[in-house]
Amino acid sequence: MRSQYLTLLCILTFLSCAWGLVDSAVSFFQTDAVSETTYVEGPSKEPKKEKKVDTYYEDRSAGDAPTPSDPVQVKSLAIAQFGYSLLTLIGAILMFRLQRVGFWIYVAGVAVGLVLPIILGGVVALNTSFGAFFSIIFAGLYWLSLKEMH
Repeated sequence: MRSQYLTLLCILTFLSCAWGLVDSAVSFFQTDAVSETTYVEGPSKEPKKEKKVDTYYEDRSAGDAPTPSDPVQVKSLAIAQFGYSLLTLIGAILMFRLQRVGFWIYVAGVAVGLVLPIILGGVVALNTSFGAFFSIIFAGLYWLSLKEMH
């Protein structure tokens, strides 16, 4: 029987992976719109009396770095994110079914999420793969439940 701890980890991973798959698909199929996204600074402390302008904006960065403006790089990073999300999702599904091989597939997905953006976009691309760092923590948390998997 699966513990509540493992169930919670898997559900959180399912949600994260679903978001990653949708996000990567949008980035892949709407590359031009995503690459044209301008960096929008956070709200200032001074009140403004300007009208709000509707623009396509998606905050895909972990910090102050904007989304890459090169469509080729956006598409490459979308492919990397899709691979990462798909592998970690498959791993989480297998772990949800208490299959130990799912842990190793999950770890492979985390490795893809960390290494592939560097290969495709350089070290700067790591700022767009912030979720992969949380996956390292989750891999450690999954490792604690390894004994209950077959």
